[in-house]
Amino acid sequence: MRVDFAFGATNRFRTSCELLQAHYERGRQLMVYLGDQRALAHFNRFLWGFQPTAFVPHALASDTYAAQTPIILCHDQNQMQQAEQWLEQPWLLNLDQEVPPLLPQSKRILEVVSSEEHCRQQARLRWRAYQSRGFDLKARELQR
Repeated sequence: MRVDFAFGATNRFRTSCELLQAHYERGRQLMVYLGDQRALAHFNRFLWGFQPTAFVPHALASDTYAAQTPIILCHDQNQMQQAEQWLEQPWLLNLDQEVPPLLPQSKRILEVVSSEEHCRQQARLRWRAYQSRGFDLKARELQR
């Protein structure tokens, strides 16, 4: 499995929203993981309004219409397992500071890392965890 790290995001949530929009426009299905429920709810609201004209169809895994949505937001392993049943080999966007509890049978994992030192340190730990599992790791700096 391949893991792509994008380093240097000025605003991690905004960059993640733009990334989700681009992948949705390419026809990809995605699962977003963030273990903190309140932070995930904040990201959900942010995704609805990060651009006035953007449309990125998504749902929290707990929503009744999540099974019909190409982007599902999850905060725990049970929700990730449920989302895997609805999506066909989704890409995983990890917004958590830890490696997700369930690494899905997906094509790729995406990691967006802010320029804050704490965030970069946490990303280095995730990098080593993925590396120890034999994943193909790629890194790039975001354009400023």
